[in-house]
Amino acid sequence: MPAFRFCSAPILFAVGASLLLAACNSDSDVPDPLEPTVTGRAVLPADTLAAGPRSGQYLSGNLNGRTAPFDGQPVQGFSAVLDAGGGAFWVMADNGYGALENSADFNLRVYKVRPDFQAGATGGVTVEGHIELRDPGKQVPFPIVHHFSADRVLTGADFDIESMQRAPDGTLWFGDEFGPFLLHTDADGILLEPPIPLPDFSQPGKTIRSPQNPAHEETAALRIMNAVRQHAFDHGATRPPVFSPYYVELKYDANGVKSSPDAHYARGANTPADLAGAASDIHDLALLKAAGFPVVTWTVDTREEMDTLLKAGVSGIISDRPDLLWQAVAAFDANGDGKAGDYLDADGLIDPKKFDAQGHRGGRDLRPENTLPAMEVALDNLMSTLELDTGITRDGQVVLKHDPYIESQKCRRTDGTPYAFADEQLIHALTQAQIQSTFICDKLFRGPSQLNDPALSPVAAQLATARGYASLYVPPTLQDVFDLVNAYVAYYRTGAGKGHAEAAKRAKNAERVRFNIETKLNPRSDQDGHGNVYRDRTTDAQTMADTVAGVIVANHLEARADIQSFDFRTLIRVQAQFPAIRTVYLFGDFPIYNGPDSDDGTNMQGEGGGNTPWMAGLYWPYRSTALTDPFRAKRSGGFEGMAISPDGKKLYPLLEQPLHGDDAKTLLIHEFDIASRSYTGVTMKYRLEDRGTNIGDFILINATEGIVIERDPSQGDPNGHKKLYRIKLGGNGETVTKTQLVDLMKIADPQGITAGGKPGDIALGNPFGMPFNTIEDVLLLDAQTLLVIDDNNYPFSVGRHLGTGDPDDSEFVKIRLPQPLPR
Repeated sequence: MPAFRFCSAPILFAVGASLLLAACNSDSDVPDPLEPTVTGRAVLPADTLAAGPRSGQYLSGNLNGRTAPFDGQPVQGFSAVLDAGGGAFWVMADNGYGALENSADFNLRVYKVRPDFQAGATGGVTVEGHIELRDPGKQVPFPIVHHFSADRVLTGADFDIESMQRAPDGTLWFGDEFGPFLLHTDADGILLEPPIPLPDFSQPGKTIRSPQNPAHEETAALRIMNAVRQHAFDHGATRPPVFSPYYVELKYDANGVKSSPDAHYARGANTPADLAGAASDIHDLALLKAAGFPVVTWTVDTREEMDTLLKAGVSGIISDRPDLLWQAVAAFDANGDGKAGDYLDADGLIDPKKFDAQGHRGGRDLRPENTLPAMEVALDNLMSTLELDTGITRDGQVVLKHDPYIESQKCRRTDGTPYAFADEQLIHALTQAQIQSTFICDKLFRGPSQLNDPALSPVAAQLATARGYASLYVPPTLQDVFDLVNAYVAYYRTGAGKGHAEAAKRAKNAERVRFNIETKLNPRSDQDGHGNVYRDRTTDAQTMADTVAGVIVANHLEARADIQSFDFRTLIRVQAQFPAIRTVYLFGDFPIYNGPDSDDGTNMQGEGGGNTPWMAGLYWPYRSTALTDPFRAKRSGGFEGMAISPDGKKLYPLLEQPLHGDDAKTLLIHEFDIASRSYTGVTMKYRLEDRGTNIGDFILINATEGIVIERDPSQGDPNGHKKLYRIKLGGNGETVTKTQLVDLMKIADPQGITAGGKPGDIALGNPFGMPFNTIEDVLLLDAQTLLVIDDNNYPFSVGRHLGTGDPDDSEFVKIRLPQPLPR
């Protein structure tokens, strides 16, 4: 049958008794299709990298033969395309590796590429450059990975961009899934305004939020940890900071027992009546560990809770009962083979690479807290880490104390004169000599297990005598603790304790024991119970950080000592000035109230309706949780496609999946007015086919018609549901009409453009198919030609290369339609 051809000057010629039309255009050898036909294909190999920081260091699972991290930025995951002119295109990479938790080192970029659509064969793709999304003007109000840098490059842990359009003024608009948000940048990728949320028109005053939305406590901790980790790395740190929450705030799998709502509001009897309820499981253990953070939780004092948390997979536990914690760790069967001791090493000690067992304030339920005997009993019970609190004296010395005062509940005067709550003195107002000559902190109030018999602490007694202290229970300095550990090793290695049954184990454990040192300061304004308001009850954050770190450095213990705090100002300072010392970020929620046991609140709580003063300016959405604002958008259900009107005045972002509570097959298209930066309230409905589960892209071809990519979750299936639909927009609240335009699994390839490939490849040749999990790019090249590109989800998806198991490439496919589309 003769070929039909089109050109700007058509020529009629006779064939038998018929008149046929000849054509010539840029695809002069392309036949007029009777069905959708491949007229060009170009492939960008999956393993293509661009210059930039290494990426993929937080990946896990099956990487299909690839080894992460990658030495550069993978050029992959294309989720939007724009014409760059002259045969080149701008292609937008999405968030990187598919999740907030694994994409913190994937920079958000738009690459300029040039596919080579060879005549009759598959060509290659040249990467010519890129723009990088960044926020130097600090438009983003919540923590981002590069929060503390000047350029504030945006990453896939900040936003999951899935759609892109260019406005008439040359600026770019991006649709995000984590919010979902609209992002507006200049032509070079610089953010021009804060992210724009999506109003929930069914609930006035609310916004539609996904589980990754930064305005929820459920993901806020991960965003903060990403920011402080990058800050640490930028200053030379080689270890990520530790995430350390109150254990009742943790969310973990069904093998664990979750706490009840409001449980993390520990002193519920004093809860203000107007304070909103709290979700108990706001910190997702699996999420934080997948993101590369050790999770060490506090304060766990029963075997039952210890066993539950060990099974849940925490990285460490801080406990007042080091004796019980040792028993729990020693008995733990991590691999389920019926044999205990999986966290112990060949010497029968807790392997710190597998688990961190910390004695809280030494071992405060066994000895008076933050004393030398408390540290000694933690060593006796073979803890891998000594946890302790510090304050700074008037003469700049680091002493062990939990509160800013010498507490009357815990301490007495050496001369026997009365010392009650009204007599309490600030550590900051006293010298080391005054404190250690005036106070003995040996009071017992933690139950029958807490003892203060000096005979139980021979090494502490020995050191106190050598120091000339009035008692082994005087508040010790941090240097005293370091010296105690050295003396403990000598005592059990060559001294009076060498005959002890566990002498060798005790000495060896003490030789490597770690120190988790908390800076105790409080940025919150509060009353001390005497009617006095303090903002300087302790030294300032910088002085405290530098002083504590200085003692660590002087003892060459940077590799064995962490600095932790609820007040993140000290930790940011340590990261900048002492990067070899690891930092630990404490998270807690206790109420503010006055009384004999007055508490100042902890760091998640805001102040006066504003952000918490504890977190060094990092935003915390206090008490905004799934209880107060249920997630209506599904994970990966945000703005997957986004069209722009032909006049450039309106955007039409399309959600990838149905909202919770809506019809399970209905997606929403929202209308956004660019000039006013607001949603108009006009929404339209897109109904998925029975086999459809997601959309991949959405463009308009004229003022009332568009094209949508619809798919199922299959990959490597020649019968998968991967289709283009032509839709016609309707009025507010109406469902768009749709007709099939192209079945992407059955595209004619009479020229054999797609023939060949790797051994075992599927859906090449005639007919040609795109058997990918995700196909997320469509562009109208002319009235009768489309460009379609897959999102290869590197390195996870294998849809084409079933024979080799190699990750999918990025394929650029030109498709000629049987009839031109109306423009």
